[in-house]
Amino acid sequence: MISLSKLVAGEATVSKHITYGGDSSFIPKKLKEFASSFRPIVVWNITNRCNLRCLHCYASANSDVRELTTEQCFQILDSLAEFKVPLILFSGGEPLLRDDIFEIAGYAKKKGIKSVLSTNGTLIDRDVAENLRVFEYVGVSLDGLASTNDRFRGVEGAYERAFNGLLKASEVVLSGIRFTVSKYNYRDVLPLIKMSRENDIPRFCLYHLVPAGRAEFRDDINNAERRMLVDNLLIEAEREGMEIMTVDNPTDGIYTYLRLKEIDSEKAEMAFEFLKFRGGDSSGIRLACIDHNGNVHPNQFWWDYTIGNVLREPFEKIWSGEDELLKKLREKTKYLRGKCGRCRYKEICGGFRVRAYRYGDIWGEDPSCYLSEEEIQ
Repeated sequence: MISLSKLVAGEATVSKHITYGGDSSFIPKKLKEFASSFRPIVVWNITNRCNLRCLHCYASANSDVRELTTEQCFQILDSLAEFKVPLILFSGGEPLLRDDIFEIAGYAKKKGIKSVLSTNGTLIDRDVAENLRVFEYVGVSLDGLASTNDRFRGVEGAYERAFNGLLKASEVVLSGIRFTVSKYNYRDVLPLIKMSRENDIPRFCLYHLVPAGRAEFRDDINNAERRMLVDNLLIEAEREGMEIMTVDNPTDGIYTYLRLKEIDSEKAEMAFEFLKFRGGDSSGIRLACIDHNGNVHPNQFWWDYTIGNVLREPFEKIWSGEDELLKKLREKTKYLRGKCGRCRYKEICGGFRVRAYRYGDIWGEDPSCYLSEEEIQ
């Protein structure tokens, strides 16, 4: 995750609350502590069940309806707490389909782990919204305005239900929009941001498409479109009232730094220092995924590589063990090839490895890097 608002305006309102413990420093103490450890944020796909049929679903929802029991979830939380995991992002499928989701999140809170929720929002009514207080933040997935979103998510009326759910959630807990950009919806980014501002939504988080599950490279925008999109996001990030973030493309951080260099060298250097802690792909380093069967993966898009199962051995043993891929991800600059290998910014970017892997070479270039050869040399 890269807060463009933090880089260009010095303020990350939602991140300050969730991640930085209220610290307004440009490089918060908690960020430095987090960056110096291997204790990851965990994306927990706690169910594979879903009430929508999204074309880009990395989890291929409804392909496996098995679920862990509540007690098994508590066992996993005990293991994560022992390793002092700071934050869990509960995802799915649709996590609100689990009747015990609030009980599980409450147990995480009792064990000292912060929780956030990733939901499609369509199941949030006033009663559900009241229970959302157990989470630090609720991200509601909207992938365009009404007709675009409904085509993208495979169910007519999904937009209206999700938007209403977002508004109800925002009355009781920090809430924002999660948007996965593709060639089918990128024209809706700015109109959706405008709509969000009009409704005082404090965060807009844009995810770059990752080929996994149902999503394929052919669904993505091209790099010229990606670059123009980030230019527009940087303009939005300068405005007050909403935090603009991007996810799954560390190029965005370097590009922001290069744009800042053109107008304000001091601000650019501050951004560069921040990116040393917050830039780059954290998969297998400070980001982990647990799927609905308890399997541990380097990130939520990498279900075809399993490190271990947290029901069979402690998370600490899995994460601190001798897994070959984890070891290489944690020193990936040694192995980078092609454009990523010759990039002067590889220490704080390095591309998104699972996307490079899907493209054909795990240590090769990330095909979604939109920087020119002149910019990287």
